[in-house]
Amino acid sequence: MAESGRTSVVERRKASIWTTIHPLFAIGQLLVFFVSVGLFVAYLRGAVPFQFVHVSVLVKIALMVGAVITGSLWERDVFGYWWFAPEFLFEDVMTLIVFITQMTYLAMVFTHPQLMGVILGVLIFAYTVYIANVAQYIHRTQTAKKEAAAASSSLLKAA
Repeated sequence: MAESGRTSVVERRKASIWTTIHPLFAIGQLLVFFVSVGLFVAYLRGAVPFQFVHVSVLVKIALMVGAVITGSLWERDVFGYWWFAPEFLFEDVMTLIVFITQMTYLAMVFTHPQLMGVILGVLIFAYTVYIANVAQYIHRTQTAKKEAAAASSSLLKAA
C-alpha cells in the first residue's frame, strides 16, 4: 500500500529497530507479571513478605516503562505518531490505563503505606487491567494474522 514515494507499513515495521526491541520489554513484563502473581498468592498465604511482591511489581513497572518508551518509538517509526496513532488508538488507551493504575499503586505505597488493604486492592485492579490489555493485544494479533492470511489467499486466487 505504498503511496508515491512512501514506504508501506510492512516496510516501515521491518526497518524499525524497535520492532525487535519492543517485544523484549513486553514479553519480559508478562513473565515478571506471572512471577508477581505467584508471589502475591504466596504473600496472601503468609509464605513470603510483601516486600517480595513489591519488588516484583517494581520490576514489572520498569519493564512497562521500557515497553511504553520503545512502543512509542516504534509507533513513530511505523505510523508517524509518538502516541495514539489511529491504527493503535485502542491499544494505546489501554496501555495508558495500565500505566495510570500502576502509578496509582506506587503512589499508594509511598504516600499511604499503612493502608495495605487499599494497596492490595489497587494492585489487584492494576493487574486486572493489565490482563485485559494483554488479552486485547492477543486478540488483535490473531485477528490481524487471520486478515493477512485471508488477503494473501484472495491475492493468490486472483492471480
